[in-house]
Amino acid sequence: MEILLPLLEVALAQGGNLLVFALVLPVLALLLAFPLGGRWAGRVALAALVLGLGVAVAIVTAVLHGGAALSYNLGGWAPPLGVALKADGLSATMLLVTPVILGAVGLYAWPEFRVPPGIRETRAPLAFWSLLLGVWAGLNAVFLGQDLFNLYVALELVTFSAVPLVCLSGRPETLAAALRYLLFALLGSVLYVLGSALLYGAYGTLDIALLSARLTADLASGEPAGPVVLVAVALMTVGLLAKTALFPLHFWLPPAHGGAPPAASAVLSALVVKASFFLILRL
Repeated sequence: MEILLPLLEVALAQGGNLLVFALVLPVLALLLAFPLGGRWAGRVALAALVLGLGVAVAIVTAVLHGGAALSYNLGGWAPPLGVALKADGLSATMLLVTPVILGAVGLYAWPEFRVPPGIRETRAPLAFWSLLLGVWAGLNAVFLGQDLFNLYVALELVTFSAVPLVCLSGRPETLAAALRYLLFALLGSVLYVLGSALLYGAYGTLDIALLSARLTADLASGEPAGPVVLVAVALMTVGLLAKTALFPLHFWLPPAHGGAPPAASAVLSALVVKASFFLILRL
């Protein structure tokens, strides 16, 4: 217990920096994996996931014992001028679950996507581990983001990392499944961006906390939510439901699972579709 107390104090003191490190770590691992090639990319990814798990544990500890959500304003600029990061109980839980699942998937996929000594390297190992790190980077940005446009960018990073995982084998049927997935994802993105634009036009900000405060103030004054807000919420919800593959917008998911490698299918079902569902809960 005496050993844990100093670690807890460090976690509480460095809470904001931990959020930034959680965002930067998968990107640094991705940049390191590219020049090293597929022979070392798996080792880099697994090592980064172990380190990321430690960061996530520190964030969860700080949230639990700090009694409040961790927040950090990038560049020292508060919203609406700047971009804020925030980790509450839900975000911290997802940050912790993500490296656990990705680490398990990575260990399962290691025999298939490693390059044994003396064997010529193919493109599949580097592609798989790079895309896995891309999914992780996008998910962390989704779980910590507070700005609707930056959340859109994070969702697209998740999508454009997950789609190539579906067709990693290059077979015609997997390419067709990936294309169907991409079209549904782009449809969801368009609807989400349209809703965000309507909210920005109505309230002049894209920060979730500021939007919540202004909507609450309107309701407290007896002014009901206008049609612009209702249309924006409807568009964003339908768009995110399409990305989540909830019925009846689920047509792209079974073919994507059927053609993807088992490791990619696990990432798709366990994490990728949860990013958009997380945003539905957050909004």
